[in-house]
Amino acid sequence: MKSSILSYALMAAGSCLAQGDIAALLKSQPDLSTLLELVSIVPGLADKLAGASNITIVAPTNDAFAKVPREIPEGEAIEQRNDTIAIGALLSNHVFKGVYPSDVITDTPTFGQTLLDDSFIIARQPFSNFTGGAYNGLVRNGKDVCILSGEQTISTVTEADIKLGEGITIHKIDTVLSFGAPLQLFTARSGYNAFNAAVEAAHLNIAFGLTGADDQGLNISDYTIFVPTDDAFKNIGSVLASANQSTLQEVLKYHIIPNNVIFSTALGNVTVPSLQGANLTFTVLPDGSAWVNNAKITFPNSILYNGIAHVIDNVIAPGPFDRASLKPSAPASERLAFPSASRVAELPFSSVSFGFDPMPYTTTPVLLKTIAAVPTGSASATTTPSGQPSPSPAAFPGAGVAVLPGMMVALSVTIGAAAVLL
Repeated sequence: MKSSILSYALMAAGSCLAQGDIAALLKSQPDLSTLLELVSIVPGLADKLAGASNITIVAPTNDAFAKVPREIPEGEAIEQRNDTIAIGALLSNHVFKGVYPSDVITDTPTFGQTLLDDSFIIARQPFSNFTGGAYNGLVRNGKDVCILSGEQTISTVTEADIKLGEGITIHKIDTVLSFGAPLQLFTARSGYNAFNAAVEAAHLNIAFGLTGADDQGLNISDYTIFVPTDDAFKNIGSVLASANQSTLQEVLKYHIIPNNVIFSTALGNVTVPSLQGANLTFTVLPDGSAWVNNAKITFPNSILYNGIAHVIDNVIAPGPFDRASLKPSAPASERLAFPSASRVAELPFSSVSFGFDPMPYTTTPVLLKTIAAVPTGSASATTTPSGQPSPSPAAFPGAGVAVLPGMMVALSVTIGAAAVLL
């Protein structure tokens, strides 16, 4: 594997390097002996960690590593200690760019980027393909600090704020972070089969992160996608029955925002172009609910292999949308983007990619369902030379706060405390 997985942290630190011995620290913690052994497998990794600054390591305990399924690549690597690429990918996904002390984590999630990049590829799977590193979330759940990662995984911090020098913070966690799944694997495991089948039927010529020899098409990264529920598709089933493939392609492309990673906490009352070309209209109400056109975001921020998915309660249609026409109190069946549509029991497409995957999600944790957007107007964005806005200076250095061009950025007030600590 590439031995420079922590090069970003080293460069970002400049001349201000933390002084510490990561190996000695791990040796002093009996419940981190598995992590110590895995770190030692990667040549030079302990030294790079010890020399880095402005990073946060979330450290799985021995029990956490023991729970990783052995039939997946990272589980095999943990068990056999023989795949440095998989181990390197796994460990780099546990290192955040930026310092995240527990006392500034609130019930408004912060999504930060890690050191997991696209250099980690094995024959069975790639691990992540975000520009700048994979994303994970940090959020408070009651008294607990939790880390959100792919595959609907929630890890709870069991011991927080172990310091190594001035620039490294370590939190012990009870569950190993998961890699984000490719889009169609996520939809199959989550039970969003209508969307999955619609993507199959449309032949969009987009691979969505699948990298096998049989997977053709443009492999896009850094996208945001809106996934209607099965019920949403059934509510417009009569329209779908008569739609040709070109129409289906246009509708599905309208659910994709390319080259923009957008979490619910960064939404505001703005419009943004879709892959189809027509604008999407976003609305954030005072109660924190987030809407795209006439559809409510019911399950936000699913971290995929190379994008972010938000589940919505309606299929949206290309074309102008007047925010003033939104009726948030109306049920989804009365907010259809296709007014002439009628409900059907069976959809015209049924072929599901990964339909026989053996690892479906049995439940969706309540915490993931209840991460609301932040009402607009709490902070402003400035525009960089590239045309993209940058977060308020109160944001964590290295934190991944995705925003829309020209929008208001919603940040928790307590984040400001973190800047003082760095």
